[in-house]
Amino acid sequence: MNAEQALQELLRSSPLPIVGAVLFLFLSIWIRAWRWGYLLLPIKSISLFPLFRSTLIGFMGNNLLPFRAGELLRGTSIGQSQNISKAAALGSIILERAFDGVVLSFIPFLVLAFLDLAPWIIVASVALFLVYVTGLFLIMFTSIGEWAGRCWRRATTMMPPATAEGLGSIAEHFFQGMKGSNQFGSLLTVSLLSFLCWLCNGMYFFLLFEALGIKLSFLAALIVQVVIALGAMLPAGPGDVGSFEYLTVLGLALFGISQEAAFAYALLAHICQFVPITAAGLFFGFRAASNQIWN
Repeated sequence: MNAEQALQELLRSSPLPIVGAVLFLFLSIWIRAWRWGYLLLPIKSISLFPLFRSTLIGFMGNNLLPFRAGELLRGTSIGQSQNISKAAALGSIILERAFDGVVLSFIPFLVLAFLDLAPWIIVASVALFLVYVTGLFLIMFTSIGEWAGRCWRRATTMMPPATAEGLGSIAEHFFQGMKGSNQFGSLLTVSLLSFLCWLCNGMYFFLLFEALGIKLSFLAALIVQVVIALGAMLPAGPGDVGSFEYLTVLGLALFGISQEAAFAYALLAHICQFVPITAAGLFFGFRAASNQIWN
């Protein structure tokens, strides 16, 4: 790969589509926060802005810390600001990720009539879709919480009573957070918001095509997004540095984009994602910390 050519491609990018892409990126995070509110309804009804703020703090943490540790920051943030169990908040985040997995693994089948996709995309999507749907079914429509709670209580019988009680309370709240809502209307809303979230995120990738003059459709942007997002669900280093670029180049190779153009696109997509989200998350994180100090 010619690194100098890739840099030249990057420097030729158009600013206006980049601005639009970043706006759609923040819109997708806003919708994600809105969806999170429905998943937290069994615990507490929370207004949208605190959810948005905590979601940005979590994404900032994922950018700066390894192994998706930002999810812990996100659960801690909403737990402290809204006086709810941090374990329950973390349980709701795991449930949210399961919804993300279902939507992302289903997207390739929606575009299959319009795009010729590599066989490995279809095979991987089928496998992941079955895994995530099964997981959602077990979490939301069976007694997994009660079953897991009983197993946890048996596992802590040999511990001191105070320790066992404390761990049991954490586990109980965690499984409560994974319950989501058992009302059909809420589940339908969560599903629709999940699709809307990833469609807006797909617009982020599509507008960056426009910024670099890459002639690919919105449907192609959705597939590139799927390759990046499903790969990024695995634990990785801070900000997915390296893995994001590799997955982006891999996704664009499906549509015959050269390595130089794909790498320039990967750098642009990563920078536009990393810088504004990290800045916003740090702003809200420091603001929340200062409020706690003064209060």
